Amino acid sequence: MNRIAVQFLDEGLHRVLFDAMPLPVFVVDQDVSVLEYNRAAARLFGSDKPTVLDRRGGEVWHCLHATEKPEGCGHADACKHCVVRESVRAAAEGRQVARRWTEMELMLKGVPARVSLRVSCQPFTYEKKPLVLLVLEGMGD
Repeated sequence: MNRIAVQFLDEGLHRVLFDAMPLPVFVVDQDVSVLEYNRAAARLFGSDKPTVLDRRGGEVWHCLHATEKPEGCGHADACKHCVVRESVRAAAEGRQVARRWTEMELMLKGVPARVSLRVSCQPFTYEKKPLVLLVLEGMGD
């Protein structure tokens, strides 16, 4: 293998694959704070990284419940039963979650909407920190 190919595989392949995925994919911590996301996810909310990173997921994808309390995402009564939040927490504890169905109330293009989606979570560790790969199928379709 030539030197350029080795460099690509070592440094860039993970980002290329991550961005090539057609579904919205987020890297989140156990509190559902967004640490990274792919291009498909970026197309959904049309925001740049500085305004999205380290914000909780519900705030990023405009969950109506994220605005119910001044503390934001994770503090409204509905958040106690949020499938996304439950799935991320399960994955942060090491359990894989595959295609769990839910409905979310989101603000889409300025209009409240109920969106059906499937939530999948894959736990992983990076720099000794438990993280979660979160995939949302159906969002933005």
